[in-house]
Amino acid sequence: MKRVMWGFVALVAVAALVWVSAPAVSQPKVVKIGDLGSKVGVFEGYGKYQTWGIQMAVEELNAKGGVLGHKIEVVSEDDETKPAPAVRKAEKLILQDDVKLLVGAVSSGATLAVMDVTKKHKTIHWNSVSCAEFMRTTKFHKYYFSNQPDSRMQANGLAKYILDKMGKKVYIFYTDYAMGQSDGRQFKTALEKLGGEVVGVAGAPLDTKDFSPWFGAINQSNPDVLFLAFAGTDSLRLMTQLHSFGMTKKYKLAGIDCFLLQQDLPSIAEPMEGFVQLNHFSPYNPDANMQAYNARFKKKFGTDANIAAGSYDAVLFWAAAVEKAKSFDSDKVAEAHEGMCVDNTHIGRQCIRKEDHQVIMDMHLYQVKSGKNVPIARIAGSDSIGEAMVGKDPVEGFTWEIKKK
Repeated sequence: MKRVMWGFVALVAVAALVWVSAPAVSQPKVVKIGDLGSKVGVFEGYGKYQTWGIQMAVEELNAKGGVLGHKIEVVSEDDETKPAPAVRKAEKLILQDDVKLLVGAVSSGATLAVMDVTKKHKTIHWNSVSCAEFMRTTKFHKYYFSNQPDSRMQANGLAKYILDKMGKKVYIFYTDYAMGQSDGRQFKTALEKLGGEVVGVAGAPLDTKDFSPWFGAINQSNPDVLFLAFAGTDSLRLMTQLHSFGMTKKYKLAGIDCFLLQQDLPSIAEPMEGFVQLNHFSPYNPDANMQAYNARFKKKFGTDANIAAGSYDAVLFWAAAVEKAKSFDSDKVAEAHEGMCVDNTHIGRQCIRKEDHQVIMDMHLYQVKSGKNVPIARIAGSDSIGEAMVGKDPVEGFTWEIKKK
């Protein structure tokens, strides 16, 4: 009996020794990044493409080993296209999920609110969709970066082309919230500075269903060009209604970046025919880098990339900055971002301006032809970016008043 007992004890001891000495299966190290975008509502399409751009960048980075030996995981939240939910979700991503990067939000109003959160918690924040001018002026902070052309950049690029090629008298019609107000202000300023004439301005609330009450004033002003600062489903409804009133044939039309996604154009090709839109991506742009990126995106998601290019690039910039800093520490990563260039963005080499953390990027003007955004002009980023205005009020001295000529 003693022999059996001692044998049993010996077996247990050996088993324990084997268990202790066996190499532990190491768990892969993980770093999380946050995707905050509109999943429903007016800007649903933009939020979807932002998420897809992030996912594609993360997949490509993880295939190469991740960042600093960490696998990247994406945590997505819906900003509901409103400031209050966006703030609540941003707090959750930062405090509960411990994300080291936040990309978003989609609407300018939501993004401006989220900037207070990322500043408070010292979180790297990339914007790839919103364009209100306050982001790199009065709301700017050291952890904020953007590769979305803001209202001033867009206005500088569009105004000159419109005056040179489309007409001198312009009516400005905008969506009456942060993005549209910003686009309208900056375009009016740029156009008048170049000698153009603004013959009328009007703003319609976000998610307007019937735009016809504004059409009488537009027709009465008789502009050469109707400049439109809308986005998402607002743009779709507006163009459909303008067309039904015969106004798409009567006036030349131009609009902001993000007015409509390429995917929307085939269904509204006739109303949009001839429309001039500024953008930094089109699947019909022959640029080799853009075509290679779009081919990879289309293979993965079954559709063209569109605005997803911005969020894709944002993740690449962040990853490069982390590798440069050799740390996830936000102060070190923010410093590493400043002035850095990345060669593998959707359009090749792009660089961040140190003073206001804006990517200096070339933009393109496209004209809709048979439901396709066809490139018609290239605008150098150095020509449109303008001076850095950190801390300065971009609306100081501005007036919506029409200057009579």
